[in-house]
Amino acid sequence: MINRLKTIEYHFVLNDSLKNKLLAISNSLKLKLSKTVVFIIENMSPLFNKMYLLYKDENNFVEKINWNSHLHVYINRNKEELYNKLKSVHKDNNTYSIASKLRYIIKVFIRGVEMYGLKEFLIILKNAEEKWENKKMNCKTWLKKVEVRQLSLKKQFVVLYDRNYSVVLIKLLN
Repeated sequence: MINRLKTIEYHFVLNDSLKNKLLAISNSLKLKLSKTVVFIIENMSPLFNKMYLLYKDENNFVEKINWNSHLHVYINRNKEELYNKLKSVHKDNNTYSIASKLRYIIKVFIRGVEMYGLKEFLIILKNAEEKWENKKMNCKTWLKKVEVRQLSLKKQFVVLYDRNYSVVLIKLLN
């Protein structure tokens, strides 16, 4: 039985080919399918950052899926920020659904694993995250447990988020 106070359940649909590829990765990691998806979300943080700034219009359509599988992902409450980050990308980019972003992230991860292998791709992701952190023009600053984040490379506005990635304030810099 799942304790609803300790976990968030997220349900989405996908096709069998994607699920079988996900199962293969899950077997190589020796994790359950739900924990594999959480692992993918945790490791794909460089893509989340780029989705805010660069991929706003990409994948911003209603995708037609020949779905025949359901997937339930259980996220621990102590990792709730992962789900909130998905919700934030969904909300800020005004996309159709969170599931479409999640399927996109899973497809990119699977493509990377197929091209480079699991260990090599995880190393590439770590290097990409370090490069992304060094490349950012505006670093995050924390004031009273509130995150200030610049969404655009052009300094036009600053968006203030709380810990749950909800917008608290938008400040124009013109």
